Amino acid sequence: MAPVRDLYEVLGVSREASDEEIKKAYRRLAREHHPDVNGDPAAEERFKEVAGAYEILSDPEKRQRYDAFGQTGGPGGGPGGFADIQDIFDMFFGGGFGGGGRRGRRPTRTRRGEDLSTLLTLSFTEAAFGVRQELQLQRLVVCGTCLGNGAQPGTAPVACRTCHGSGELQQMRRSIFGTVMTAHPCGTCQGTGEEIVSPCERCAGRGRVPAHTTVPIDVPAGVTDAM
Repeated sequence: MAPVRDLYEVLGVSREASDEEIKKAYRRLAREHHPDVNGDPAAEERFKEVAGAYEILSDPEKRQRYDAFGQTGGPGGGPGGFADIQDIFDMFFGGGFGGGGRRGRRPTRTRRGEDLSTLLTLSFTEAAFGVRQELQLQRLVVCGTCLGNGAQPGTAPVACRTCHGSGELQQMRRSIFGTVMTAHPCGTCQGTGEEIVSPCERCAGRGRVPAHTTVPIDVPAGVTDAM
């Protein structure tokens, strides 16, 4: 089995790194791997790994605990240590981090944006022979203050206190067929397993903010209404 990556290695800093160095490393990597700006399928998992490492190393108490037991899995962890990096997050959050979990993939706060549409008015000549125009659109972009995680800088999402990080709540009820156990997404964290205690002031915890952008388009010749 390959050795588990050290959290300092995840952020690319030394074990003696200052809080400011850890923050700078996190911001750089978060910008690079955020799913809204990186189309690589592996970027989302890398972003979660970076965010989880930062949440631990940016908290003095968690960092001290990780420095003491991070490579063994805690007191009495034995020489085997952690099986993978998810075990490290489980040690601190009690149920996975960032939608990984042991029970299957949970939804995340990061979602692909909706398609944008706009009406374009053309003259007869432009419609007949085509034209190149620049459209002014408003779309949602990653919040530059929180880098998309929705938390105020200096803080990070924590394991949801309602569902304890599982992302779902179980309900037991009796029926004519016996006791039935059902599960539904947690309303507090919307099934993500993460709760934002201190929402980002700029985006109000949503992770994205409106922004205006210019998009050049080529209108082909011969267009008609509603094309």
